[in-house]
Amino acid sequence: MKLCQIAIIIFLIILINSACSVTYTVKTSSTVSLSEVLKKEIPAIKNFKCTFTRPDLTISIEMKDVPSEESLNSILANVKQFSTIENLNDIAKSVKWKSEIYDINLIIYSHSKEKPLIKYSASYFKTFDASNTSEENIDGYKTWTKYEEPHT
Repeated sequence: MKLCQIAIIIFLIILINSACSVTYTVKTSSTVSLSEVLKKEIPAIKNFKCTFTRPDLTISIEMKDVPSEESLNSILANVKQFSTIENLNDIAKSVKWKSEIYDINLIIYSHSKEKPLIKYSASYFKTFDASNTSEENIDGYKTWTKYEEPHT
């Protein structure tokens, strides 16, 4: 009997944890517009996908070829312009997330590579303390950091 109770508790914990990390495909007017603008400006974009896995938004862009510096700069400029608190709050509402989206991750990779080529990130908060909602701790997705995989 005790073993059965432990198994049920473990099953419930696994069920609860798996529900916490559900990934939603995001299609709002702002994400559709961003996709259209990017594909028009940069024909080398093969695929655009926007997903939310709490508490982060990820924009994945698959390129037909390794992107030029000019393409990367254009993509980033458009994503920065898209990344307003208003747009991100609309996305949060669309996935029934009742808080700020903590991070935006922009991943750009080449069709011929499996691993991400380049990643950019921006955060709502300046620190990891999301309970600190003071104005001094709000960045509002203004500061972007670039992470690049070393070429092998």
